[in-house]
Amino acid sequence: MLRNAMNNATILSGGAGDCREKETFSMEWKDVAKTVAKAAPVLATVLGGPAGAVAGAAGSLVASLFGVAPEPDEIARVLDDPQALVRLKELEKEHASLLLRWQATQLQAELDNVRSAREREVQLAKAGHGGAWVTGLVAIVVIVGFFWMLQAVVEMGQVNEPALLLLGSLGTAFGAVVNYYLGSSLGSYRKDALLGQGKPQGGSGNAAL
Repeated sequence: MLRNAMNNATILSGGAGDCREKETFSMEWKDVAKTVAKAAPVLATVLGGPAGAVAGAAGSLVASLFGVAPEPDEIARVLDDPQALVRLKELEKEHASLLLRWQATQLQAELDNVRSAREREVQLAKAGHGGAWVTGLVAIVVIVGFFWMLQAVVEMGQVNEPALLLLGSLGTAFGAVVNYYLGSSLGSYRKDALLGQGKPQGGSGNAAL
């Protein structure tokens, strides 16, 4: 289960006493979102989105359902119960409009961040600053690295966990590159669609963030 997978790691040191020291790894909302996605994909998207007020509000919503503290570790412990996923599905249906509005808010924040980075790149280029080419160079390195690593993993005869972790990181970076260069119009369309779906119907009592 999710909680067990993220348990405290134990580091063993040699010697007569074999001293043992525990190093604690704290969960994040995106870790909880992986389990939530099995029953409530929209809620999981909000939980696993950019860290901030919206993700925190979604976490508080889930915490209030189970009567626990709004902390990823506490909610992960509750999700070990299969019945918890059934309750999450019901929660998503009940607060669908609110969750869609939260998702649109996160998407708008992402669009604003990309727009700001693009404007900065344009200003550097206009000023003749040497840093203007850095973004393009990083994009090329990420794209080449992603497809090279993808081919290497496919050709491996056995599972290599470090290689898969690296591929996952490069995949995330590849998505960011695509979003930076191609994502503005599509992102705006998605945001408008989410806002349209999230409009209260039939006098919904969900409160906005």
